[in-house]
Amino acid sequence: MLKFREKMSVESDRSFEPNMKILLRIIKIILEKNVIGRTTLSLEANINYSTLTKYFEWLESKSLIELVIIEGKINLKLTEVGKDFAVQLKKLGWTVYQFY
Repeated sequence: MLKFREKMSVESDRSFEPNMKILLRIIKIILEKNVIGRTTLSLEANINYSTLTKYFEWLESKSLIELVIIEGKINLKLTEVGKDFAVQLKKLGWTVYQFY
């Protein structure tokens, strides 16, 4: 049986649909920096941290980003799947630079 918090997380994952403009902005910044801290990404993308957390969870559930620990701090990095995703978006005409 799922605990309440786990149940809420599962339910919110199902209902969350990322905004393409915000998603592309996040991917663009991670591509430029290669590895970036969560708070730094929030500031550079100009996205509220609690909103950005939903995107982190969505991106991680799709295996597009991974968490890496550098000097004791949690950072984000695009996976190979995430990089391929960005390339596929570009082929479809959705460039990561188009919406920033």
